[in-house]
Amino acid sequence: MNKLGFQINRFYGGPGIVMTVNGGDWTKKVVDIRNILTLFSEDASKFAMFMSFSESGAYLCVARMISGRGGDNTAGWIFIPNTVEISGNELIDVINVVKEELSAPQINAERVNSLFDKNYPAIEAADFRPSSAEKVYAKRNAGFYPLCDIIGINRYQPEYSKYNAILIHDKDSMEIIDKNVVDLTMAEMINTFVFCPPVKADIPAGVTVHFAAPGEPPFNKPVRVKKSTPIDIIFKRRGYEDIHFKESVEENNQICGVPKVFDWKMIISRAAFKIVSAQNRDKDLSAESKISVNGVDVTMNKPLRISEQEAANAEVSVTRKGYVPKRVRKNLLNVNGPVTIELTRAEESQTWTIELANGHHAEMTLTSKYLSKSSVSPLKGYSIGERAGQLDYTNFGVLKERIIGFAMGLGVCAFIYLLVALWGYFDSHNFEWQLGWPPLKVTEIVDQGNSPTSPANSSKPAEKDDKTKANNKKSDPAKALTPKEQAIKYLEENETWTKDELDSHTELVGLFDDLNEFNIASLKSRERGLKDSSRFMEIIEVIKDYPREKIPGSYMPKNDTKITVSNYIQALTKKVNEAKAPEKKKETAGAGKQQPAQQSSTDKSSQDKDKGPRGGI
Repeated sequence: MNKLGFQINRFYGGPGIVMTVNGGDWTKKVVDIRNILTLFSEDASKFAMFMSFSESGAYLCVARMISGRGGDNTAGWIFIPNTVEISGNELIDVINVVKEELSAPQINAERVNSLFDKNYPAIEAADFRPSSAEKVYAKRNAGFYPLCDIIGINRYQPEYSKYNAILIHDKDSMEIIDKNVVDLTMAEMINTFVFCPPVKADIPAGVTVHFAAPGEPPFNKPVRVKKSTPIDIIFKRRGYEDIHFKESVEENNQICGVPKVFDWKMIISRAAFKIVSAQNRDKDLSAESKISVNGVDVTMNKPLRISEQEAANAEVSVTRKGYVPKRVRKNLLNVNGPVTIELTRAEESQTWTIELANGHHAEMTLTSKYLSKSSVSPLKGYSIGERAGQLDYTNFGVLKERIIGFAMGLGVCAFIYLLVALWGYFDSHNFEWQLGWPPLKVTEIVDQGNSPTSPANSSKPAEKDDKTKANNKKSDPAKALTPKEQAIKYLEENETWTKDELDSHTELVGLFDDLNEFNIASLKSRERGLKDSSRFMEIIEVIKDYPREKIPGSYMPKNDTKITVSNYIQALTKKVNEAKAPEKKKETAGAGKQQPAQQSSTDKSSQDKDKGPRGGI
């Protein structure tokens, strides 16, 4: 439906809506215009007219002040969706009818509804930039541009978004008296076209399209742009340098083009690598390491830009003082997180002077990856001497380690002994809280043959164990019941079966409904699973020779959920006999008059037998 929206608002001591045609979300943008009317001279014989915009269309307001009411007014709001194509002359005809209705003593609702029932040609939707919320206004006087151009197909001008409303002055308009209103009468009116984003199939995965202007949202839906104006389009891809593309819009609904070739340059920064020690991966060496990719250094202030082909087989070189330089081949494409490279410590040499056994001195060179640069001697059993570069022999280090080991052994033994002593003390004493001093009374346990080890009590643990085993043995079968055995147990131990209890057992789900509805076939199908229940087999015995799948009717009232088994079997027997009676009569039809008498006697006996109560209780 491509129609104009219309609403008449009247402010007469308070706001009110007179009528709405083709309403919708657009009506949420209709506002109180008394502040805008202060920009015009007060003349109840003329009209105030202005335009404003939302993302989805243009609002054209025609208002008339109520004489002597100080700002009270009647306003007609015409909403022109951005999907509707309507010329300026057509819109002028609509405005003239609205002015007539606003001037009439009473609104002709039939005329207004007919006016706004017209469908207009549809165009591609393109969001407008909404009018500014700031109370800043501009105006256009009809003359330099005629009214049909001002409100026509170029009614939306990108520059209008800077203002809250565009005031329009025509021959029957009130004068605009506010000097702060910006005059756009002579400003050029540009032709705007709908510009559509690129076809998704033409854009690589993970790529987004944007306008170069800062603050612009992603270009993923149609927008309106100035005709023949170069537009800078940016294609963005995470981790890659932006690709810029120039486009010029020459026709309505033009689709944005794309580069013939996307020459992506991958951005390589130091954050893309993590350098760690091979001996201790928690030790981060990145800060002081020199990193280069394909022979070019990667610095903090200058990330490297290389092609995807180069990044797929990049040569990464890492050097750091004290470590062996490393050069590796890495695929830097589609890497999640930093690339980790391990460095191995380089071997270092230190030369020391030591004293030989014969009292002379000699130089000794130590070469290792693990030499320490601290003031501690690198050689076990030696200490740094008073002279620089000299190691003096000492066995204090070895002796110190032995003393520490011996002390630790004594400590462990003492701790174990203390635990044993405490255990014996607590085992041979009673502890009891009391009033007075000391608050804890400790008494020694006197062995009078009641100790656990005495002969009199030697059998008690065994008796206790036997009793525990007996209890466990007694409770084991109940714990070992399978779901099926639990279901059989319920059927056997309960004279009254309830629906909830039956459905709580997997084997008995739906059994209540089968019993209640006399579903013979379903009950017979359960025989194999429930054959261990004598109560259930009594029911099977009644229906085993019944040839049909179901007996008409039901046993219980609709809301009753309990079945008394004995009553049910009596009722079921009666139902089966009644259902079999017609067939028996056919078989005995030629046997004479004595047979019906016997049958009648049997039926009477059966009825007397089945006079028991029905129902669940």
